[in-house]
Amino acid sequence: CADCVTRYLELTGKNRSDLKFFATPCLDDAQLQPEDFEKCGQLGNESSKIVLKCLWCARLTRPDIYWTVNYLARNVTKWTVVCDKRLYRLICYMNGTKNYVLTAYVGDKPSKCILVQYADASFAGDTVDSKSTTGGFLYLLGPNTCVPLGHITKKQSCVSHSSTEAEIV
Repeated sequence: CADCVTRYLELTGKNRSDLKFFATPCLDDAQLQPEDFEKCGQLGNESSKIVLKCLWCARLTRPDIYWTVNYLARNVTKWTVVCDKRLYRLICYMNGTKNYVLTAYVGDKPSKCILVQYADASFAGDTVDSKSTTGGFLYLLGPNTCVPLGHITKKQSCVSHSSTEAEIV
């Protein structure tokens, strides 16, 4: 993930001291101006290089950044000022949380372990098209075992009319 921060700093000409600390990688849409969704962003063509590095990190070790990275990956061909702001927030978050790692521990026989799936969905989380996002995490759990086996964050293909419907989808 250090490569993502370094690449961003190279492309923007910023220093590490220019990066703030943020507690989350997500930027609230209420903080954005409507015209920012229409104006072209500064990073445009170069954005894909950074976003794909971040996607690799999200898939392997950083599920906490998955939603933001997926949003940016869907928009590399139509990069806006909103994307610039989201990428800056993501890079600041990654820089400030570089010690966050995905860990696992095993201390039980397989017969004492079970598979546990956690799932959730947002309701109309995307302000542009009102589509929800599905998220999930699969663990192998036991009294002395906790192994993350997989995680997913995916934008739904339909518009839900309630949070219950979004979770069923």
